Amino acid sequence: MALHSRLFSRWQWLLLALLLLLFLFCTEYLVYQERQRQQQVQLRHVAAAAAELRALLESEVNSSLYLSQGLAAYIQASHGQVRDEEFAFLLPNLVAQGRHIRNIGIAPDNRISFIYPLVGNEKALGLYYPDLSEQWPDIANLIQARQSLLVGPVQLAQGGLGFIHRIPVYLPDDRYWGIVSTVLDIESVWVLLRQQAAAAGVKVALRRMTGAHWADMLVGDMALFQDDAMLFDLTISGAKWQLAAVAAKPLSFSAGLSLRLFGWLVSCLLLSLMAVIFIANGRLAVTARAREQSEAYASTVLDNVADAIVVLDRLGRIDKINRAAQTLLGYQGSAIQGQPYRLLFAGPVTLADIEAGAELEVMHQNGQAILVELMLSHIQEPQQGGFVLLLRDIRERKRVEQLKNEFVSTVSHELRTPLTAINGALGLLAAGAVGAVAQPQQQLLDIARQNCAQLATLINDLLDIEKLTAGKMLLQLQPLGVKSLLLEAKNRNLPLAQQSGISLVIQSDISADSKVLVDESRLQQVFANLLANAIRFSPAQGEVQLQAVVLGQKVRISVLDRGPGVPADFIPRLFQKFSQADSSDTRRLSGTGLGLAICKELVERMGGDIGYQANAEGGACFYFELDLV
Repeated sequence: MALHSRLFSRWQWLLLALLLLLFLFCTEYLVYQERQRQQQVQLRHVAAAAAELRALLESEVNSSLYLSQGLAAYIQASHGQVRDEEFAFLLPNLVAQGRHIRNIGIAPDNRISFIYPLVGNEKALGLYYPDLSEQWPDIANLIQARQSLLVGPVQLAQGGLGFIHRIPVYLPDDRYWGIVSTVLDIESVWVLLRQQAAAAGVKVALRRMTGAHWADMLVGDMALFQDDAMLFDLTISGAKWQLAAVAAKPLSFSAGLSLRLFGWLVSCLLLSLMAVIFIANGRLAVTARAREQSEAYASTVLDNVADAIVVLDRLGRIDKINRAAQTLLGYQGSAIQGQPYRLLFAGPVTLADIEAGAELEVMHQNGQAILVELMLSHIQEPQQGGFVLLLRDIRERKRVEQLKNEFVSTVSHELRTPLTAINGALGLLAAGAVGAVAQPQQQLLDIARQNCAQLATLINDLLDIEKLTAGKMLLQLQPLGVKSLLLEAKNRNLPLAQQSGISLVIQSDISADSKVLVDESRLQQVFANLLANAIRFSPAQGEVQLQAVVLGQKVRISVLDRGPGVPADFIPRLFQKFSQADSSDTRRLSGTGLGLAICKELVERMGGDIGYQANAEGGACFYFELDLV
């Protein structure tokens, strides 16, 4: 019996020893996991803080740069005819609004002729950029590239260091006008960056790229880029900066040490059952804390999103709304929780309608209708699931679009009346209504009439695209024979082709009774645009083909030329408004960039599709397809 007790006691000690070792191992594992968790929390904190600092930098610097970009746009819109009195009014306001602007200089033809404020900047007045031997090569490249650029820090002619934002200004006729130069006193931005970094508990450094290498340090210590820092790239008006961020204080593992001591103590004093209970309780506590942190983090993320977010359960009931949604809809989260999502909308709406993407009206709590853009995504979660509904207020965007369209329409209509009078007067002069016209004068009159015709075409294109965009263009659809439409298109455009030495050829294998439902005048407008482009880009004595083939229940009509074709990188923008493959001031052929956009709108409104493909024999092939009736 004593032997049995002794063996039992020995196995008991062995069991206790094994349990002790097991618990010690579990303790060390928990310590390791705690350290990993602390490191992950610190990394998330550094990443979030660095992202905020990057947004701060971009906001502080770009807010000043946007002002000078607006000034450059004003000069372009004024065709460079801006008086000194206008600059004297505009520049003080811009400098007052730009917190970091030191001065703004205006340099027509690369010579600074106006600068504000003048006090302290007298040395820069009259400065001629080509005389700056160190800076001129970069300025010349900037002018040639037609891109604005932020450079610095550089030694200023008026003394001191600063950052210079230069914008080359080209007028609407592609003539180079000069440079708008904005000098930034960016030291105040660095002070703000250091303060925000210190408040967030991180250390930061900022450097800029010179050529193809990261070289100049702007803020902080270069050694920070050698550590395990998080790096964020910034692009501010052509200048490439890089931000490095690390935690200001190293991790403290005091919590892990306490956990280790506690585990050892419990391992020595308690039985295996108590140890198991403590381990279970510890794991339960860790899980609870992680869940609370996860929920708090998710709630914080939702509340910091600018767009309104509504979370729905599987049945379409409102489960949660973020702060932006409360502001947009006027509801508190608890007041609307559990209500059906249809409560938010002015009319009957299904989730299928929202999922396809739509612009609908939602109802504010006070009954006001608000136009929003909707997006819907599914929550793929086995236990709960549901939907996330994103609402973006687009009232301001729609208002701006309406103002833009009204402006274009008003300007186009106002230009048409004086242009008609000018064209008529030129026609009377050319016809000899006021007396014989000498040959040199006749040539000048012809040039003026040609440019009037080109301007009239531009105005008509602007009015057409405005009507199409606003849905005000009514089409008179009727069934018409395809062959007669092709012949009419050839006859209308034959004079232009003959003038350029181009032959027009119709290739068609369709029957005479094949018809399509179209508006004849608008379809001939499509033909005119496509054929005019093909004729302009065709080589001398070339040929333009007008083809028609039947594809099932559709007819495809193609316009083919033997010109240079369309560059591959321009094809995605072919049918966009104001798009031109060659927009330089040396381009051989002129155009508004609206013709193909108008063709696309007209063909689609007649129930067809339009597209482009490279001609197998060289050149371009534009085609559109219409349903046969």
